[in-house]
Amino acid sequence: MTISSSVQSGPLRIIPLGGLGEIGMNCMVLEHGDDMIVIDCGLLFSDLDHFGVEFAIPDFSYIRDRKEKLKGYVLTHGHEDHIGALPFALKAGLNAPVFASTFTSLLLREKLKEYSLTESVEIKTFRPGDSFKVGSFEIRPVAVNHSIVDSCALFIETPVGRVIHTGDFKFDPTPYIGEMTDVKEFSRAGDEGVLLLMSDSTNVERHEHSLSESVIYTKFEEFFAQAQGLTIVAMFASNVARVGQIIEIAKKQGKKIALSGRSMDTNTRLGTEAGYLKDVESVLIPMSDVNKHPRHDVIVVSTGSQAEYRSSLTRMAQGEHPHIKLQKGDLILMSSKFIPGNEKAIGRMINNLFRQGAEVLYESVHDIHTSGHATRPELRQMLDLVRPKFFVPVHGEYRHLVHHAGVGRESGVLADNVVLTVNGDVLELLPDSCKIVEHTEEQRVLVEGRDGNDVSRLVLKERRQLGEKGIMFVLIVRNAETRRVIAGPDVIARGLANDEVEEMLLEDSKKIAAGVIERYEASIGSNLPELDLQETVRVELRRYLNQNLGKKPIVLPIVLDM
Repeated sequence: MTISSSVQSGPLRIIPLGGLGEIGMNCMVLEHGDDMIVIDCGLLFSDLDHFGVEFAIPDFSYIRDRKEKLKGYVLTHGHEDHIGALPFALKAGLNAPVFASTFTSLLLREKLKEYSLTESVEIKTFRPGDSFKVGSFEIRPVAVNHSIVDSCALFIETPVGRVIHTGDFKFDPTPYIGEMTDVKEFSRAGDEGVLLLMSDSTNVERHEHSLSESVIYTKFEEFFAQAQGLTIVAMFASNVARVGQIIEIAKKQGKKIALSGRSMDTNTRLGTEAGYLKDVESVLIPMSDVNKHPRHDVIVVSTGSQAEYRSSLTRMAQGEHPHIKLQKGDLILMSSKFIPGNEKAIGRMINNLFRQGAEVLYESVHDIHTSGHATRPELRQMLDLVRPKFFVPVHGEYRHLVHHAGVGRESGVLADNVVLTVNGDVLELLPDSCKIVEHTEEQRVLVEGRDGNDVSRLVLKERRQLGEKGIMFVLIVRNAETRRVIAGPDVIARGLANDEVEEMLLEDSKKIAAGVIERYEASIGSNLPELDLQETVRVELRRYLNQNLGKKPIVLPIVLDM
């Protein structure tokens, strides 16, 4: 391992902005001297507790404060949790070339179209094995297996030594598309010397080797051949290799394929454009033609495996899909992992699919999906191949990082050289040390709408209060000159209680507000300070509602001066 003389200029700084402490929002900054690169720039999808929030993205303050150093973004692969926040970084003025593999670049261009950014971004496409320089960093992508094609690990020659970032990976001996993870390259790097390994931790809790895609192919063949009715495969649209498997089996068995979901249409088109899917048109039929063919001869490849709102599969479960009405004999194969946080919604959807008459199979009961992430023995294999001096687990919830750190020590990395870090930590790497030197409070930006509007913590708190406690409006009209009330109070409430109880609450609240108005008008012209009408109505109604409901809804008195 060659160490540059520029080590004298200082350490390599490594700052995770996302992905260490949660699954998603992967974003890692590498900084040395006047040069900075960003590895991945992903988002984290919201759960139902975040009212109106679609997803979270990293806080780019660290990059923004040093944007003159930013030399480029380097993407390991095209999943949303690795590229989805890039449009927001670019819209924030953090402009730099983007380096990506072929299929990743196609996905990114499609995403940038949504934000009208296509013309303003320089995308440089690489192939595994290529080497390119970004500032003082020399980068060589190395092919790895994952649940999306064109995934790469990054071998990064830095001024202090070689750093390897695995990206998301697994060891699949028989992948459907491409070669298996390039074991020889990782082993050669280990022989030459690796200063730091940063490795995916997502599946560290699984102790058996992950299934190969060839197993999924065999299972699909069996289920498709035995079809009594419609076969629906629900999966991530980005898994082009699995779409390719379905297409090949459909050709062999003389079946037709219909795509359901906008992203499924788009990604199949991009997979064809990239050359990974061939002769697709020979088996594809429009969704509107599904019922024109024998039911057992049609395979529907659908989005919605995570029970996303209004997704294709969710609409089938609710009996609202415009072209598909499920019936007895139909088979649904949930060929994807249940992402943590989505379990309840997916469970409800599966129950509704059964109620529609279909049979539903999923990963926990049948081998119809394999993860794209390395399990514990594969993670150990990576460590044994690379034999790094320092090791930092990445990409996972905190418990995953802890478990992976243990694997690192078991593999022979010195205990003091295994560094457990989380979002916001600042690591400094030198040939003889790797340590956390400071911590910036990790922040994230909560986003709603496609324009990327930031939802503040205060707004989120107010939305939660509205959702949990309800709201009451009190309208009072007052003469601007005499200060006396000329109309009202009118009381309107939403979300307080059932209709019968709410009617009683409204009557009582109106009387309480009227009593406050009487006291207010008595204070006008007296020697006493004039009563604060708006605030007194709010306080007394909140007190009354708390006594009768056991909660304090939001009360908004509105006083109009005419």
